Amino acid sequence: MGSDESLKLPFIDFSSELKPSTPSWDSLKLQVREALENYGCFEASFPNDKVPGELRLDVFSSLEELFDLPLHTKQQSGASQSFQHGYVATPIPFFQSFGMDDPNLLDVVETFTDKLWPHGGNPSFSNNIHTMVGMVSEFNRSVRRMILESFGLEKYVDEHLGFTKYHLRVMKYEAVQPHDETELGLRVHTDKSFMTILCQNEVGGLELQTKKGEWVKFRPTSPSSFVVLIGDALHVWLNSRVHCPKHKVTLCQLHDKMRYSFGLFTIPKPEYVIKAPEELIDEKHPLRFKPFAYQEYFALAYSKPGSKDGSILHAHYGI
Repeated sequence: MGSDESLKLPFIDFSSELKPSTPSWDSLKLQVREALENYGCFEASFPNDKVPGELRLDVFSSLEELFDLPLHTKQQSGASQSFQHGYVATPIPFFQSFGMDDPNLLDVVETFTDKLWPHGGNPSFSNNIHTMVGMVSEFNRSVRRMILESFGLEKYVDEHLGFTKYHLRVMKYEAVQPHDETELGLRVHTDKSFMTILCQNEVGGLELQTKKGEWVKFRPTSPSSFVVLIGDALHVWLNSRVHCPKHKVTLCQLHDKMRYSFGLFTIPKPEYVIKAPEELIDEKHPLRFKPFAYQEYFALAYSKPGSKDGSILHAHYGI
């Protein structure tokens, strides 16, 4: 099924204070739940005092500086076939990315930059990335709290927030030549995380599939927008109460600029067992998946057979 040009992601304005037990909080959490039940994602907009526009520009400037480094220098960050850690590049189309665990810790970001800029590091890069991660991760915790509250799962909030960590992935997609052609930049997939928050530059390409199977081309309503989407882990933990959207990146649409994006993934700690709370299991909503350790699922999903099987979650853990 092709993309429907008339469809848009749900848009949620987070300009009000994100304080639990206030009318604005209660209104927002209902909007979040409705969006995730039907789309599995939404567009989130922030005022300049929460995520400054200057910071976004500084982050993308830092990403250009990072990806412009010589190949042998970029490889100093390490390499991974799992597309999770270090530097990864694919030739057709030319796609590059870096992955980093625990980017909310400044010393981790500084260690990363010290490998790539060994003569004094790159304080500007470290500060830009760490500041952005701090702001996005704070918002992430608020949204996850809203989700749990909306399903009456307040007693699990501390557990849920405490058994997660962050993974950062920054990406660059080369412009497609000639410009009137379209090319798949990133294959159709679901994220394995609890939640992903994406920030991209002005170059489009992200497409997401709704619960009804319709593809939506994401076109930001605001230059301060982020995309929030659900991953497999939260889809299972909430017993399929929220949609987990397939998504892809399609390049070009007459664009001759590079596409840069910044994704913060919230993932369960390796030992955490993904198991739906009993409150979400009843006759209308029978248990959909068997409990499993996140590390086990992640390893299977990124194994050679797993990476080719889009239904691996249902095939191996479905009931």
